[in-house]
Amino acid sequence: MLAERIRDHAGSLSKTDRLIAEHLLEHREELPFLRAAEIAERLGVSAASITRFAQRLGLDGYPRLQDEVRLELRAALAPPTPPTQGEGRFAHLWERELQNLEALRRLPEDLLDGAARMIADAANVWVIGGRASQAPAEMLAYSLGRVRDRVRPLHASALHEAEALLDLGPGDLLVALSFRRYSSSTARIGRLFAERDVPILLITDDGNPSLAGLAKLVLRVSSKAPGALPSMTAATSLSLALTLGVLGYCGGDRLEAGEQLSRELHAFED
Repeated sequence: MLAERIRDHAGSLSKTDRLIAEHLLEHREELPFLRAAEIAERLGVSAASITRFAQRLGLDGYPRLQDEVRLELRAALAPPTPPTQGEGRFAHLWERELQNLEALRRLPEDLLDGAARMIADAANVWVIGGRASQAPAEMLAYSLGRVRDRVRPLHASALHEAEALLDLGPGDLLVALSFRRYSSSTARIGRLFAERDVPILLITDDGNPSLAGLAKLVLRVSSKAPGALPSMTAATSLSLALTLGVLGYCGGDRLEAGEQLSRELHAFED
């Protein structure tokens, strides 16, 4: 996989190589159709730089890189493997989901606690996720908002509505969720926060989104699933874990106050 090759050879990549890597990861689906000269023109580098980049990844040249990405995309878009005789229709999916959760269990406790502490200590917590990452991002923002104040969900529209970012300031934190295919708007907003010295907590998969190089802390969870659609099961479970971690630091006063107000307003049927 392209992301794995880039990660494995990260130590030998030059500044130009990293620029090329970021661009190719964000535009992976276009890569099989782009000539090296077209990419070079976009990035303001030479076509030879594209060739050298592919060679640093252990390939013969750019055409070989295109072939590898083409196969990767074909595999991602393949339909789920049909169940074997005697299996339930969805057995393969449930097995994959269990594997994703098992991988989540292997995240170090101190890493999770560090992430929860970052969220608890921030003045404002901004949460963003685009494309497949939007649903778990909204779930995380909702959960965090129940246990601490000043949790602010963000959407791609913030790039065109600057008022959404007027309250951005020192001591804030951006929690960005980014899973394949990585949202370019999430990356742009992340860079904006980084330019203003706001730390980033990135929740992502095993790939190499551009925000990984800017994040203060990266939590990686598996989003693997049969077929082309990513699984957000582990990301959703991680959201709950982080919320409980934040609750441990912030206490339960806000949660209890919210429950009390809900009872007074008869917010629920039960």
